[in-house]
Amino acid sequence: MVSTLADTEIMDLLEEEKPLPEKYRDRLQPKRKSAYQHEERELEVNTPSGHSFRIIIRRNSQNILDFSIILSYYDKASNTWLRLVRYNGKHPSLHTNKIERNSFHDFHIHKATERYQLGDYPIDGYAEVTDAYSTFEEALNAFLKDCHFELPPRHQRSLFEWGGVENEY
Repeated sequence: MVSTLADTEIMDLLEEEKPLPEKYRDRLQPKRKSAYQHEERELEVNTPSGHSFRIIIRRNSQNILDFSIILSYYDKASNTWLRLVRYNGKHPSLHTNKIERNSFHDFHIHKATERYQLGDYPIDGYAEVTDAYSTFEEALNAFLKDCHFELPPRHQRSLFEWGGVENEY
């Protein structure tokens, strides 16, 4: 049975530091799935606290605005992967929040909520429009930063090298 994650648990999981492995960019380059019109790639990241997360990337090979960048968490109690966030592009169809009953067709971020789980909807069924990105690459950078992924040690540079920016994804 899938356990219900409280909003505080979801926030703690999102804010947990997640160390990226060396050459993580190479490992996140999507590859074409045979017989599908999309490219896909996954990367598992384990934290010092023992949590396992997956970054899942999907891109439509015909439409550069149609993509998803997903953070999943492995819930040991239920032996299930749970989606915590999805940074989505402009999919061909509208997204509708089932509880709020609002629809949109724009760049948007899905967020896991306790309320949607209790309403028997997908854990990440709620989404909000965003202007934080307008391309796949911008979405990936925002995702890595917002979900507290840490760059490998040799990729971190001093404040002086980046002109005040600590990490660049």
